[in-house]
Formats: sequence, C-alpha cells, structure tokens
Amino acid sequence: MGYCFMKDKYLHAIEQKKVQNNYTELFESNKNHSLKTLALLYKGHFLELFGSVIFFVCKHSPVWVLPIVTSNIINAATTPDGSTIRTILLNVVLMSVMILQNILTNYIHTWLYAKAIRNVEKDLRSALVQKLQQLSISYHKEMESGRLQSKIMRDVEQIETLSSQIFISMLSIILNVAVAVFVVLTKDLFVFLFFGATIPLAVLIMTFFKGRIKHYNSEFRHEMEETSVQVMEMVEMIPVTRAHALEKVETAKMQTRLKHVAQKGLQLDMVQTYFSSISWVTFQLFQVLCLGFSGYFASKGRISIGDVVLYQTYFSSIVNNVSGIINLIPIVAKGLESVSSIGDVLTAEDSGRSNIGA
Repeated sequence: MGYCFMKDKYLHAIEQKKVQNNYTELFESNKNHSLKTLALLYKGHFLELFGSVIFFVCKHSPVWVLPIVTSNIINAATTPDGSTIRTILLNVVLMSVMILQNILTNYIHTWLYAKAIRNVEKDLRSALVQKLQQLSISYHKEMESGRLQSKIMRDVEQIETLSSQIFISMLSIILNVAVAVFVVLTKDLFVFLFFGATIPLAVLIMTFFKGRIKHYNSEFRHEMEETSVQVMEMVEMIPVTRAHALEKVETAKMQTRLKHVAQKGLQLDMVQTYFSSISWVTFQLFQVLCLGFSGYFASKGRISIGDVVLYQTYFSSIVNNVSGIINLIPIVAKGLESVSSIGDVLTAEDSGRSNIGA
C-alpha cells in the first residue's frame, strides 16, 4: 500500500513537472504576445470551451428572439384580423419554451467553461510553485517574497477573471451585436447604415483611452507589488522594531507608502470612470437619435409600429454591448499585464537543477 502511494505521488510529480515545462515553453515562445499566450494556456481544453459556446448560444437565444416576438405581437394587436389571437398565442408559447430551456443550458455552459478555467488556474499556480522551488537563492532575495506571493495569488486571479469575462461578457457581446446587426440588415438597409455609425465612434473612444488605461494599470500593479513586499518586511521586522522603539518611524513609513498606493489607485479609478461616462453619454445620445429616426420612418408608413420597437430594442442592445466592450478594456489590460508578470517568473533563466524525475 505504501509502495502504491509513493508511486502515485511520484507519477503526480512527473505530471506536474510536465505541466510546468509546457507552460515555460509556451511563455518563452510567445514573449510580448500576451493575448496569444492567454489563448494557448487553454490548449487541451478547447473541446470543453467549444461545447460551452454551443450551450451559451442556446441559453442566450431568448434575448435575441424576444424583440422579434414583441414586434410580432404589437403588429398583430395594432392590425387585428382573424388570425390575431393565434399569432399572439404562438409567439407567447414559443417565447416561454425558449426561456425555460435557459435553466439547463446555462448550467451546462457554466460547468464546461468553469471546469476549464479552474484547471488552468490550478496548473498555473502549481507551475509557479514548482518554478520557485528551482530558482536560485539570489533570485528570491532580489524578488522578495511579497512580490512572488502577489504573482502566485493576485496575477493568476486576474487571469482567471479575464478568462471568465471572455466566456461570459465578451462572448455575449459579440453574439448580441452579430445577431442584432444581421436582423436589422435583413429588414432595412437604411436603418442598418444608421446603426453602423456607432461602430467607428466606439473604436475612436477605445483607441484614445486604451493606452492611458494600460499605463495606469501597469503603474498600479507595480505599486501593489512593492507595497506587498514592504508589508511582509514590516511584519518580519516587528520584533526588531519593537526592541529599538522604532514603532512610530515604521508606522509613518508604511502610511506614506499606503497613501502613495491610494493616490495611484485613485488616478486609475478616475481614468476608468471618465472613460465609462463619455462612452455612456455618447451611446445614449445615439439611442435617442435612433428612436427619432425609426419614429419618422413609421410616420411615413415605411415601417410598422412593431418595427419601431424592434429597431429600438436591437439598437439598445448594440449600444449597451459596444459600451460593454469599452468597459472591459480595464479588465483586459489587468489580465494581460498579469500574463506578462507570470511569464517573468516562468521564463527566469537562473533556475537550478530540478530533483523531480532525476
């Protein structure tokens, strides 16, 4: 029994060593390509992620069908004939069935993507821990334990957050916009061209703020790492500090550091808030214009009353989702910065000889 336990432990160590080597090779071959590195972290989990996308489409389909059903019911109610009740009933039943299926499909979608993300999160932390055990003492003295702890816990958590956002928010945004654009394009070309006017504006806003947000995120992460290092040093040196009656000096030093971090965090918060408010105001103005535009077409008899609701709903969807892409930029910036941060450890070249598998 003891032999079997030792054998399983040895095989597990070999497997973990293989995972670490794969990650190290991945980060080394894709330096300065954080987004590509993030995607390749999920190699071996692509089938699960593809299945998650399929079930996401199923569970999210009521959002795309509801505007069409609403338009059908309004048109049937405003122009009654012999089939009005039948049309309303069919649309209500169809919508109810599509809503109910969300319970099962959402569960399967979440289980598939969450399983992949949590496994990668575990393997990344395991690879970092193994790598840290192999690195030289001089490397650990230069990096400090607080900074390394931040990489294992905070940076991996940021990557997990980014991955979750991609499979929850980003996937939803892309599909919502694609479906809305397709439906509008097939119904009225002029309304579609009006919708297209929002996209260049969104790109301009994203381009303008992207560099600034990335800069402030990078600064804030470095400040947090440095603060983590100093906090751990302070805790380790408390006996010495108390012995020499330097409590007030050490407290004042840490308060200055914490104040500096708070200022950097405030700068980051204000840039992100300014970014969000400008994008929100811009898109809301376009939404009001869309309402006026489709209302004018309805007054001329070019479109029906139900189509006004349909276009307004889909335009709101496009506006909110494009705005959502813009609001995701800070999360993406933090996640990609964390990918680079972890790569710094996994690709460090002063590692000693590993005892695993020797």
